[in-house]
Amino acid sequence: MRLRATRPRDSFAGAALTVAASAALAAAVAFAGSSGSKEAETAPTYRIPAEKAREGESVPEGKTGRSADMTFTVIGFREGMTEVMGTHAAMGSKGTFTRIRVLAVNTGRDIQVFDTWKQRLVTADGAAHSPDVNATMIKRQPERLSVGSFMRAEFDLWFDVPRGAKAKAVRLHGSPTVGAVSDPAPAEITLP
Repeated sequence: MRLRATRPRDSFAGAALTVAASAALAAAVAFAGSSGSKEAETAPTYRIPAEKAREGESVPEGKTGRSADMTFTVIGFREGMTEVMGTHAAMGSKGTFTRIRVLAVNTGRDIQVFDTWKQRLVTADGAAHSPDVNATMIKRQPERLSVGSFMRAEFDLWFDVPRGAKAKAVRLHGSPTVGAVSDPAPAEITLP
């Protein structure tokens, strides 16, 4: 008896059908993944607990700017204060204190250094004011703060401006990104 290897006539056609069916299935899965509901397309957001504004503080909205990899949002603002009290000292202002609550977010892949002493408050007369050292120390706010990659930090900036001066904007500086040869342009955020 002689055995012959035979191939059914349908095997080639069957293989072609299997390949076509696999391709159609892969396309359907890809389409289903991309045509989902709007909820599937939108990334979820973090639920951050709300905080009550402090006495006399306004809560501005839409006050955001960017300097290098740092995004800054002014979330609280108060001006016209005549004294500052901390856990270990109290002090009167030379003019009046302005306090700006800032949320800083590092959107980059490297650490950004927030340097309080580089920041400026611009008053309506165009003068740029440095942060007040004594108020910053009394209220125990950071002088320099390392903000890690995709980290958020919230803190106050304190300025002592001449009596009657009105805040117009705050200039906030991020630190240079890796490989940068100069300081980045500041984010200038208008104030209420």
